[in-house]
This record gives sequence, structure tokens and C-alpha cells, in this order.
Amino acid sequence: MSRQLLKSGTSIGANVHEAQNAESKADFIHKIKIATKELEETKYWLVLCERSKTYPNKKN
Repeated sequence: MSRQLLKSGTSIGANVHEAQNAESKADFIHKIKIATKELEETKYWLVLCERSKTYPNKKN
């Protein structure tokens, strides 16, 4: 789970950075949409971490 969280979380910034050098407006939009999908995946992994009984520093 931590590996997936790391991959999706760091992918967001990489895709946004890549979008800044897009070849066209359509390319920019496409790359930002990919970053948004990675954001949603990262949120999913964070929810799973939060709900996990073994999540470190869990606050009840």
C-alpha cells in the first residue's frame, strides 16, 4: 500500500510539471487530467491508510 501511495502521490507533481511544458493546449489539458486522476488515486490510498488498524499515529 505504501508503494502505491508513493507512486501516485509523486506522479501528481511530475504530471503537473510535465504539463507546464505541453506542446499544445490539448496536451496541457490531457496532462492535467492525468494528474487529477493520480490525485484521486492518492486520496483513495490515504483513506485506506486512515481506516487501517495498523496506520501509524492513528487518532480516534
